[in-house]
Amino acid sequence: MNVYLVLFLRIVHILAASLWVGGAVAYFGFVGPSVKASGPAGGQFMQQFIERRKYPIYMTIASALTVLAGVPLYLFASGGLQSSWITSGPGIVFTIGSVVAIVVFFLGTFMLAPRAKRMGALGREIGMSGGPPSPAQVAELEKLDKELYRIELADFILLMIATLAMATARYWFI
Repeated sequence: MNVYLVLFLRIVHILAASLWVGGAVAYFGFVGPSVKASGPAGGQFMQQFIERRKYPIYMTIASALTVLAGVPLYLFASGGLQSSWITSGPGIVFTIGSVVAIVVFFLGTFMLAPRAKRMGALGREIGMSGGPPSPAQVAELEKLDKELYRIELADFILLMIATLAMATARYWFI
């Protein structure tokens, strides 16, 4: 592979991964808890954050660029999937990090995003009604909130595992 292409892919991979992980840490550690503590104002903030600031799109782009740049880098580093590299210490840890990152990408894309979108739509419905949410809407909001938290927690933990694996893989000599 051309050295300039490898350099370009590494730059894209590292910058996109930094944005992905940074966004996840900021959201899970600060934004999410602050929104929950803010009561009804938190819902308005989340509507702005998701719909106007396009946080889900930002996370999808950052995660997609990370994975799309990472796949050819993995193929290059492994010498075209040579088992001798894949079964080496660095190969095992890079493989673990790669698989975990891809799982996190799919969790975010197919589990988090649809629930966040539904929560936003539900918030709009409640806002347009002009009154308090109905019992059915409250129940759905609570259900979505619990589901989102569990998926966000799993997503966050797995993303930290992928990050640690990628950051340390070349130093594992098993």
